[in-house]
Amino acid sequence: MRHEIEIDYTKQAADHLRNESKRLGASSEIKSGHAHMLVAAAFGYSTRKAMQDDPKGPYFHDQWLGNEAGDIEKIKEVIGRMNGAPVQLDQAPLIASIIQDGLMPACIECGTHSSQSSPLGDVKPGNDADWVCPSCAKDKFQFGRCRFCDSDVLHRLDDLDDQGLCKEHKGELDYSEEDLDDMESYIENVQKDG
Repeated sequence: MRHEIEIDYTKQAADHLRNESKRLGASSEIKSGHAHMLVAAAFGYSTRKAMQDDPKGPYFHDQWLGNEAGDIEKIKEVIGRMNGAPVQLDQAPLIASIIQDGLMPACIECGTHSSQSSPLGDVKPGNDADWVCPSCAKDKFQFGRCRFCDSDVLHRLDDLDDQGLCKEHKGELDYSEEDLDDMESYIENVQKDG
């Protein structure tokens, strides 16, 4: 699904990191500039500007950015250079995790950002989708899995038929006329011989 409004997921991640300052036990709220530096560091850059200027850098509107961020050593390096950093070097892994969560689209059910969220449908990286967090995905009255899709592909129950198949696999359990004729012949032979 292509969203009409392009979201800058790096900015969203910086905002998410600032909102999660208390969870980090930060000495004060993380300032916007520091948050953007930490997000850039998660991608291996020293500054947001360096990340923006890199023609091979991350595409800011890609819903799958959370898979690319997590450079803990670079986060430590950036924390060490910050004046009055409200976070400590040993918090770099938690900061990376919070940034990865913030880079993900919000759950369509509850609005939670989680790097463990799943896209709805068989969506390939780089394509847009609606996402569902792990907690909401457990709702068996809303979501399910197709019997033939990979086990990590989540669907709305409304998108699965009564045989538990998605639109792509619909009819795969149906028998062809030839299959039905073969079964009928087999039954006749077994009954004759039986």
